[in-house]
Amino acid sequence: MDYGMNKTAFGWKTHNLRYRYPALLKGLFRLMTGNERPLQRKILNDYLNGFLSKRQIYLESVSRFGTPQYFFDEPCLVNQIELFRQAFSSCFENYRVFYAMKSNSFEGISRQMVSRNVGIDVSSGLELAKALCLDCRDIIFSGPGKTSEELLLAFKNRDRVTLLLDSAGELQSLREVVSREKQPYPSLKLGIRVRNDCQGRWNKFGVPLKDLIPLYLKAGRLEGAEPCGIQFHTSWNLDAAPQIRMIEKIGDHIRRHMPPDMLDSLEFIDIGGGFWPEQGEWLNPQNTLRGEFLRLLDPDYHFGSGRYHRMAQPLRYFAKSIAEALKQQGPPLSLLETWMEPGRWISTPAMHILVRVVDKKDAVTLITDAGIHLLGWERPLTEFIPIINLTKPGLKEKGMNIFGSLCTPQDVWGTSIFGEGAEPGDVLLIPDQGAYTYSLRQSFIKPSADVIGFDGKGFDLLEQGERV
Repeated sequence: MDYGMNKTAFGWKTHNLRYRYPALLKGLFRLMTGNERPLQRKILNDYLNGFLSKRQIYLESVSRFGTPQYFFDEPCLVNQIELFRQAFSSCFENYRVFYAMKSNSFEGISRQMVSRNVGIDVSSGLELAKALCLDCRDIIFSGPGKTSEELLLAFKNRDRVTLLLDSAGELQSLREVVSREKQPYPSLKLGIRVRNDCQGRWNKFGVPLKDLIPLYLKAGRLEGAEPCGIQFHTSWNLDAAPQIRMIEKIGDHIRRHMPPDMLDSLEFIDIGGGFWPEQGEWLNPQNTLRGEFLRLLDPDYHFGSGRYHRMAQPLRYFAKSIAEALKQQGPPLSLLETWMEPGRWISTPAMHILVRVVDKKDAVTLITDAGIHLLGWERPLTEFIPIINLTKPGLKEKGMNIFGSLCTPQDVWGTSIFGEGAEPGDVLLIPDQGAYTYSLRQSFIKPSADVIGFDGKGFDLLEQGERV
């Protein structure tokens, strides 16, 4: 091996070797302990057939309202709510559900939550104002960096809002807000957000566990505030292990260190959300753990077209495992009301995107009438999203480059299509785009899309997108 060359046989510059070595070791460990498997064809076919069975519904919506459109499937949303409740009611006697509005801020979704006595979890003053306008009576306000104006809005609506305190600095800001109010009572209920056991960028949320009791004590001294709960949040949970670890850490800490009167004041523990939809993660090969490891070895490695699957546990498993973990902790955790903040699990299957092919540049290159600005980010570059040709349906996968119409090469819907090829005029379905797409949508070059609602019987234009 010639160390005088710019690159080694492994594809990286030699002077960067000492920096890549820890990453390689970490990548190798993750590769050995990961749960990625090739995506089974039966799983994929069952998934596709579920959408093909509703093909005429989607096509009728396109016939009436055109493309592009967000297709809001109201019966599916209602079913997700009921499935969530069934899973947790079988294991919990005393619990509350709060829909995380950030996962999909479409008003029709939040309105359904309120009508079905589901609370709303908001992360900003903007979301809080929306929840209040919907006459939601049960709101939790989480998130870092709350402004004085946002804290004031929460305090003025303290009969409907529980504030999840994110830091000592935020408590000081709340103190200044409350001091200006002539009537500090009734008190604003507070929960203290505890930082999870992740590192790096996740440190922006909450306080370390060691700071829980000092912050709780300070909050209890604030006139007009009533600390009564503990919250934590773990994200992208394919199983319940991260939530169980946090429950065990919190339980051990408060048993050892929290004074009896403080223990008696606790009313709830909020376990956050992060429940992954049961189909799990579907990945392109370069985005798997193996793919990341190979790119560390060789940044120019060429990947094939295989699809991979990170398995997710069913929701009943989450409910049972979390309930058992709380029970094992004993009082006080086992006696508290358990709060949870699902977003992705409920909203993912409630909204799809429908687009139309407007140009076929060659045998394998398609352009659609909308781009990934409807998603808000380059999601298809990391996830495998099956694109279904509703005009020429079928389970056969054909390699094609499907682009949106934005002036950027990153505007890619996918590299294959399910159906009998594709031609201009064909209607394509991008399924299960209800989570972190509508909320992140952008007005980049092309206008946003209409939201078309389907209530199980008919269709309605629920929200008009931008017009040229």
